[in-house]
Amino acid sequence: MSSIFATESTENPVTLIRQTLKVKPDDDGVVMATFTTNRGKGSGAQVMPYAEFRSAVAVLVDAAANGIPEIEEDDSVPADEMVRRTLRIEDGVVSFRVKSGKGAKPARIPLADFQAVVSLLSSTVDAVEAAGKKLTKK
Repeated sequence: MSSIFATESTENPVTLIRQTLKVKPDDDGVVMATFTTNRGKGSGAQVMPYAEFRSAVAVLVDAAANGIPEIEEDDSVPADEMVRRTLRIEDGVVSFRVKSGKGAKPARIPLADFQAVVSLLSSTVDAVEAAGKKLTKK
């Protein structure tokens, strides 16, 4: 059964991050940090090596404080550089990706929620790194 309303879920991105932020090994045993900021068509999880989480969040902190610059995209770069290159604001929605390539979907965050999302992600950096280090030692 499908909804007769043509709107997608508008769950709060802070709530979604709290529900989905995880640190776990991928299929190759590489410890990854993963979180979701939105659901629905065209959305997906942001997945990066846990060791890149701090620097990727630092880019978002800078953007929240100083604005979002316009930079051209490029493939095969670390998560922080990919965030920096893909960070955009259009129609009141901030978007970014932590990786490129097939299947890479952007995080989409209403501008009104951007500062809260950045604050939440900033508050998790130490925990993500600690969990990643613990999983890496196994």
